[in-house]
Amino acid sequence: MVKTTLSIVLATLFLTACSSDSSDTSTQVPPSVDMFDIAMNFERVPSTGLDPFKVTAIITNNTSPVTDAVITPALSSGSASPVVNNNNGNYTFTVTPDKTGEYNVTIYYADVNLSKTALVVQDVHAGWGQPESVSGLVNTAGYEDGVTITPDGEYLFVQTGPFRMSSIFIYGMPRVNGGCGGERLVPDRCEHPWINETIGTLSAPQRPGFFTGRFSGTTQLHNAASWGLGIDETPNYALSTMFYGFKKQEDGSFKEPFHMAFSDLNDAISSPFGLSFMDNGDGSYTTIFAFKDSYTTNYGFDIYTYNAIFGLDNNFGDYELSDFGPGNPPKRGGHFPSALLDLGDNNGTQGNPFLYYSNSSVKSIWTDDEYDSDADAKKLSVYVLNSGSFPTSSDWVKIVLPSKINVDGTEAIQPTFVDAGLYFTQDVSITFSAYLGEHNASELANNNNWTSAETILQKDTTIGSLIVTEEDIGKVMAIGEPTIAVVNGKEVLYFVYAYIRGIDPITKIADLDFQAGFVEKN
Repeated sequence: MVKTTLSIVLATLFLTACSSDSSDTSTQVPPSVDMFDIAMNFERVPSTGLDPFKVTAIITNNTSPVTDAVITPALSSGSASPVVNNNNGNYTFTVTPDKTGEYNVTIYYADVNLSKTALVVQDVHAGWGQPESVSGLVNTAGYEDGVTITPDGEYLFVQTGPFRMSSIFIYGMPRVNGGCGGERLVPDRCEHPWINETIGTLSAPQRPGFFTGRFSGTTQLHNAASWGLGIDETPNYALSTMFYGFKKQEDGSFKEPFHMAFSDLNDAISSPFGLSFMDNGDGSYTTIFAFKDSYTTNYGFDIYTYNAIFGLDNNFGDYELSDFGPGNPPKRGGHFPSALLDLGDNNGTQGNPFLYYSNSSVKSIWTDDEYDSDADAKKLSVYVLNSGSFPTSSDWVKIVLPSKINVDGTEAIQPTFVDAGLYFTQDVSITFSAYLGEHNASELANNNNWTSAETILQKDTTIGSLIVTEEDIGKVMAIGEPTIAVVNGKEVLYFVYAYIRGIDPITKIADLDFQAGFVEKN
C-alpha cells in the first residue's frame, strides 16, 4: 500500500470534517533562439501579509536587436505592475498576489515566450527567497510526494502515481456523505470518479516504465496480480506508486527520469518511502528507505539499505505470488538486494528515514513515528551509530528528541539533519531548529543544545478542514517533506506542497494537487 506522509495530517483534518484534469504548471523552457537568449527569475519582496515578488526578465546575446520588442507579461492570477525597461536587456515588474497558491508567470518577447511558476505561501522566513515550483518532468497532474534531493542537488526524487491524493479521503469518508466508508465492495461496490479514474500520466517522457498492470487506459482496475486478485477483486483501495529520480539540467529543471521500485508483478503496490542517500564516490549511492511487508516480527515499518546507480532503473527486489493462495501477501523472490538495517524493535514505525554522514561515514539515522499511539507517536527520533560500521552493525542508540523539537500538542515528522540543525515538518508547515552540540547520543538528547523551532514555510492557516469553499481553490493547504541540497555554496530547500485544485461535487472535499517545490536560502 502507498505510504504518504503529508496526507497523514490532512487525514486528521478530513476525519474532523466528516464527523460533522489539471495541467502541469512547471516551467516551459523555450526552444533555442538564434537572435537572443531569454531568462527569468523571481525575488521575494518582504511585506506585511502575503509577499509580492519581483520578476526580472533578461535578454542576452541579442546579436540582431529587435528595436520595437517589449516584454509583455501574463499571469495565472494576481496582478502585475507596469513593466520597467532598465535597458541592456533587463526588464522588471512586480506581481502582487491575492491569496496563497501557484502563480504562473509567462513573459513574451519578439514572438518567444517563457513561463515559470512562483509559489506564494502564507509566510516565508526572512532568511529565504521566493519559493517556486520545480520545473521539468517532475510535476504532473497526478500525485507527487516524498520529495528528496541528493546533497549536491544533482538528483531529485519523488513518489508518484496517476491518481488524486484526495481519493484516499473519499475512500474513507462515510457512505452517507458520498464516500466509500473504508469498504470498496461492502455492502456493494463503491462508485466515485476519483476512485475509478486515473489522472496525470503513466508513460514517457514523464514516467517511462511505470508499472501499468493495474490500469486500462484511464481506468483503475482494482486488481493486484502479486496478491492473486483479478479485476475489481481488491476489497481495499490500493494505490500504485513508484519512486522516480530526475537529473538536474543546465537550466535548473529536472529531467531524464528513471525509477527505483520493487518489482511486484507490475502492480506498484509494494512501495518504499522516505528515500535518503550517501554518495559513495564511485558512481553509486548508498540508499536507505522505509518499507513494510510480512517478513518482520512486528509487521511495522523497517529501514532497508540498497546500493543504487542513478540514471538507470533500480530494482529493490522481486515479489511473487504467495504459496498460500489468492489474498495472501506476496512472497519475496530470489532477487532481493535490499537489506534490513537492525535498529531494534520496530513496534510502531521507523518512518521517513534520513541518513546523516560525515566524511563518507554514516553517523546517524533520523526517523519519525506516524502510525501508533505509544510514547513516541508523532515524534522524531535519532538512531546514533554507537560502534561498528554501517550497515552491518546492530549497535544503535535510539534517542527520542527533546521538547524543543517534539513540542507537546504538535506533530513532528519528516526529519532532515544538516550540520547546522534539523529541518522537519511540524503541523504541515516546514520548520528548522538549530543544533549547538556534538554529534553523539547524550548531546543530541540535551534540550539545551537545540533552539526553538522557527517556521521556514507556512501553510495557509485560513483553511480548517478538507471541506472547502470556492474561495479556497488555489490555496496552499499543506507543506512538508523538507530536503536540503547545497548548490554553489547556498542551501536549497526542496519540499512538497499541496494546493486546492478544485472541489469534489459529491462530497465537497478539496481536490489536493501534491507538487514539488524549492526555495533558496539568502
